[in-house]
Parts: sequence; structure tokens; C-alpha cells
Amino acid sequence: MNSEISVLKQYIDESEKIVFFGGAGVSTESGIPDFRSQDGLYHQKYDYPPETILSADFFFGHTKAFYDFYRDKMLCLDAQPNAAHLKLAEWEREGRLLAVVTQNIDGLHQKAGSKNVFELHGSVHRNRCLTCKKSFSAEFILNSKAVPRCDCGGLVSRPAHAVNSRP
Repeated sequence: MNSEISVLKQYIDESEKIVFFGGAGVSTESGIPDFRSQDGLYHQKYDYPPETILSADFFFGHTKAFYDFYRDKMLCLDAQPNAAHLKLAEWEREGRLLAVVTQNIDGLHQKAGSKNVFELHGSVHRNRCLTCKKSFSAEFILNSKAVPRCDCGGLVSRPAHAVNSRP
């Protein structure tokens, strides 16, 4: 075991209260692409960079292109928690882990059993009509053939877009 990992293990073993802050690297072992690695989203060929595609401005200006990318790369609904997700959930059950703070939107921490999860960028599993606020599943978005719309005609999106929605 290299020295950095040994030091981290020692810190964890000696800690009674831990808060974990993580991002895309935690879910790559579950088959979900990150952004910056060799196989990450920044190295794939799209008409726009991922940070542009995932912005509220792009969502409202190029809604179909947004959903084409979102369905293809962001909705990994078959992914399962990996050893990191499971260990964090175990530490939470033991009372050692106070919270998980994540930039991930995949819901794998909760699927592993973690309860106190703060998702900084929302979740693919929480979607709402931007007009009437009705809730929709990620499966609804994945299975919609075009831009997902509510019965009321409103766009269906993650709350991250609703926060930034235009009047």
C-alpha cells in the first residue's frame, strides 16, 4: 500500500466523525463516465462541450439537443453502487459518517443505503414539470421519444433547470 493511502487509512481509522465530499470519480467504477479522464465526457465528440450542454441557457435554447445528450450520457439507470458507495453507507450505519456531499446526480449513494446525502447538482431521480410542478421519474425522461412534457404541456426537467428557469 503506498504511503498516501496508508496515511488516509490511518486518518479514517482514527476518526469518529467523517463527512465525505465526492464527485464523478466515485461512480466511474459503476460504469458512469466522469468528465476529465481519458474516457470522460470532455474527450468525446459532441457539437458543444458538456458544461455548455448541461447549462440552463442551453437547456432552454436547444432543448432537444440537451435531452439527446442527457438520455445518452447522464441517465445510467442500470448502474449499481460500487465498493466506495457501499463502504460509505456502512460507515453511516456505524455512526462514523455524518454525511455524504456529492456532485453526482446518479443516486448511487442512496441506492447503497446512505441516508444523509447532499446532492449539490440535484438528481436524475427528481424531475418536475416546470409549469405545474408535477413529479416525474428518470424512467419517464429516458423513455420519452422527444422532449419530455407534462400533460399540462410544460417541460419536464431536474430542479436545477427550474431554479434557473426564465420567466
